[in-house]
Amino acid sequence: MDRLEILMLICIGLILVLIVLELYFIVRKYKEKDMLDDSFVKEVRLLENNLKTEMTQSILSFNNEVNKQLLNVSDLSSKNITDFRIRVNQQLNDFQEKISDKFNLEFKTLTESFHHQMQNVNQKVEERLNQGFKDTNETFINIVKRVEVIDEAQKNIKALSEEMVSLQNILSNNQSRGAYGEYQLNQLLYSIYGDNNKMYQTQYAINDDQKSLRVDAVIFMPKPNSIIPIDSKFPFSAYSKLFDNEGLTKEEENSIISQFAREVKKHITDIANKYILPPKTTDYALMFVPSDGILSLLHSKSPQVIDYAREKSVTIVSPTTIIPLLSSFKAFVIDHQRSENMEKINQELLKLGKDFKIFGQEWSKLSRTIQTIKKDSDLLDSRVERISSKFDSIQDVSMIDEGSKQEDGPN
Repeated sequence: MDRLEILMLICIGLILVLIVLELYFIVRKYKEKDMLDDSFVKEVRLLENNLKTEMTQSILSFNNEVNKQLLNVSDLSSKNITDFRIRVNQQLNDFQEKISDKFNLEFKTLTESFHHQMQNVNQKVEERLNQGFKDTNETFINIVKRVEVIDEAQKNIKALSEEMVSLQNILSNNQSRGAYGEYQLNQLLYSIYGDNNKMYQTQYAINDDQKSLRVDAVIFMPKPNSIIPIDSKFPFSAYSKLFDNEGLTKEEENSIISQFAREVKKHITDIANKYILPPKTTDYALMFVPSDGILSLLHSKSPQVIDYAREKSVTIVSPTTIIPLLSSFKAFVIDHQRSENMEKINQELLKLGKDFKIFGQEWSKLSRTIQTIKKDSDLLDSRVERISSKFDSIQDVSMIDEGSKQEDGPN
């Protein structure tokens, strides 16, 4: 009996060890695959503890049962011992089958729970990946659009650079600068006066006793004011040096400003000598510079040039300052024309007053005639109404007589 008991205890212990080893390898397998989360580990450990507890209780219960059987059968025959062994083996097999079925059921439940959790994890990962792909796609589309905008901006910058190079080429050539200034002057004159040759003309020839001089534009003023000459000048060479060269010293800057002032003075002298020719022109002229910056630089850095121009009766104007000046010339011409025609307008107004007075008299006569006709019409209407009433009375009497004759006829 001692050997049988030892053998059964060894079998039960081996089964318990196998179960624990199987659980250990399963847990190790999932850990190696990085597929096990904390909740699953907790469930496996709980299952392991439950199995150990149940195995311990079952072994204790089995030992107690064996001890009882051994005590009860100590006097039995060898046949009874053989039957006892068979029953013990049967019970051991039943116990092993129960343990195996319970373990398989719990392991199956745990596996299904794990697969369900993995499906949820996979679904969340797939959703995040899809959202990430969507966000990446939108970001890529936005990047493509921004690249298109940048490409378009680069094209505009390239076109602007070409235009700047073209403008630089224009400004670097004296003849091109002159044409640019004349064009800007013509546009300003057209914006104020329109296409009006009686107010101004461009490229006007002033005939002197010795030669004919052509000025860029003239404004026709009422006599005896004659015409106002306007000549366009663009002293760009020295002006550009102040801004193209960085890091100029004070001496270099003063030298360039002095050179710029000399160039402007030369233009002022040429205009005064060529185009101020009273009485064919006014006793002053306008010098147009197509840049407000040039005029501002003259007032701030070279006020002596402005004084020199005033002495030579030359007024320096820029695109901003020439507009109110041209508008004042236009208002002066309109006022002069209006004053010249004022006597004629007054005479016409007197004639119109006389005609209106005659018209009033004739209208009064017509009104009286209309009132007389209206009175005659009202009188005629009253007579017609009286005659119509008499006719109605006569018609009623005739109808009564005819009715009485019809009543007397059968008698």
